[in-house]
Amino acid sequence: MHLRLYQSAGLTEAAPQLAGHADRVRGLLQTYADLADGRITLEVIDPQPYSDEEDRAVGFGINRIALTGATEPTFFGLAATNSTDGRKTIPVFSPDREAWLEYDLTRLVAELGQPVKPKIAVLDGIGLSGDPVTGQPEQQSLAMLRELYDVDVLTGDVNSFPEGTQVVTAIHPQGLSEATLYALDQWVMGGGAFMAFVDPHAETQIGPRGMPAPDAASDLATLFEAWGVAYDPTQAVADPAYALTTIRRINGRDVDVGNPAWLRLDPGAIDTGRPTLARLSALVMTSAGSFAPAGGSAGFTPLVTASDTAVLADATQAADRFGDPRDLVADGTTPEAAPVLVAHLSGTLTTAFPEGKPEGSEWTAAHIATTEAANVMISADADMLMDRNWIQQRSILGTTIPQAFANNGDFFLNTVEHMAGGAALADLRGRAIDWRPLERIEAMQRSAEATYRATEQALLDRIAEAEAQLHDLAASEGGDGALFNAEVVAQAEDLRADLLAARAELRQVQYDLRSDVERLQSWVTVINVGIVPVLAALLALTFALRRPKRPLPTRAEA
Repeated sequence: MHLRLYQSAGLTEAAPQLAGHADRVRGLLQTYADLADGRITLEVIDPQPYSDEEDRAVGFGINRIALTGATEPTFFGLAATNSTDGRKTIPVFSPDREAWLEYDLTRLVAELGQPVKPKIAVLDGIGLSGDPVTGQPEQQSLAMLRELYDVDVLTGDVNSFPEGTQVVTAIHPQGLSEATLYALDQWVMGGGAFMAFVDPHAETQIGPRGMPAPDAASDLATLFEAWGVAYDPTQAVADPAYALTTIRRINGRDVDVGNPAWLRLDPGAIDTGRPTLARLSALVMTSAGSFAPAGGSAGFTPLVTASDTAVLADATQAADRFGDPRDLVADGTTPEAAPVLVAHLSGTLTTAFPEGKPEGSEWTAAHIATTEAANVMISADADMLMDRNWIQQRSILGTTIPQAFANNGDFFLNTVEHMAGGAALADLRGRAIDWRPLERIEAMQRSAEATYRATEQALLDRIAEAEAQLHDLAASEGGDGALFNAEVVAQAEDLRADLLAARAELRQVQYDLRSDVERLQSWVTVINVGIVPVLAALLALTFALRRPKRPLPTRAEA
């Protein structure tokens, strides 16, 4: 394998901030070459303007970079070729992807050293493949999968899987025929690896003509029931401990509220004891369902689990974009155990079709009733694979680069790789995500929100009660046109004074709680900006003063 690093000599002169990044890229590439015992060679090329090297760089797909202060376009990319006709490029080594550098290079080497890509079959029911009619592009999770695997996206009734398939994935399966369900069942019974992403409400699913989907729920009830998995597509998990903050218009005003149906899951929710999940620091799920074991002999292993404070809420209410998400926890039901969002099934499973092949199926293999080597991963959220839940687009050095803010894509690739029987790159994925929220501040905000919510609800109850009393008083006085007597007027004045006092109390509570949060944020800023640098300077000064001084040379020594 031959690596060509195209790095213009004037790169670090025009952009001194890239010097450290450029040194790391070159050093890491040299390490690969040194450890490969001659199987990898490295060539560093400075493509001069209008030279053959510049033409080759452009031919390989290396991007020109226009830097401020540089008179000529510069290059900083990699072209790699193997001994046959394989070719891979990194068009530009963006500093924005420095944390991904080792992974990107290892993946490039792995792809060039692998003559035939493993085959993955995907039943796409949510739109990972994109839609040219609505202008939705192919999603990054599928694009990343294509880089490592030979992906076949299957549509319609499925009666077989392509020869050489290692993993079958069903994403947001809706309305699958008996023939397709039988094919999936027999694939699992035959020891095949299977991944299913179901969802009680897929927000990212697009219906006809770009409108919201009339039915956004998915299920594999026939298979789940036979395999001993309980899943209710009418319920979504609402977890205040992992709630994402959203903006909702409530009672005529925009409010920052935690949406417990939209989850930002940290390592506390993830089984990081598994090598494929160990590096993951954040997963984002929206309106996710939950699983629970329901008898059977399969091994049910939770991989991602909500907190003990989670409840099960109505999926339709969780999907309401105009409702108050804080009502989900109050209206939900408490499950017997913390809801499981992602699980793995292993061991013994029994077929969902004990009578054999259903009518219309063209499955040609002999019927299998049980398996003792089940390998099934189930997720109760399909939206997690869509870009909206983990990707933001950024423009770096003139190139649009997708930047991950959660590990959803890493989770998907790691799991596929593990299900396919390998985990060569799993240890490198996830290192780039460093989503470390200020947990104490967020806890204070949740506490403030809960207190405010309770006070607000108490005020609303008092208003409703007062209005009812006023209506009763008006009716007792002879109708809408009657004059109130002195007693009614006095009661109304007392009511008005009570309401004004309650509103003032509410404003004071809101101000006090907001002040606590802002005070803590100010202290965090002071510590980071002021105290830490001062301490570092004092520490350096202390070491400098404590260093032993060299004695001055004597006249004889001089």
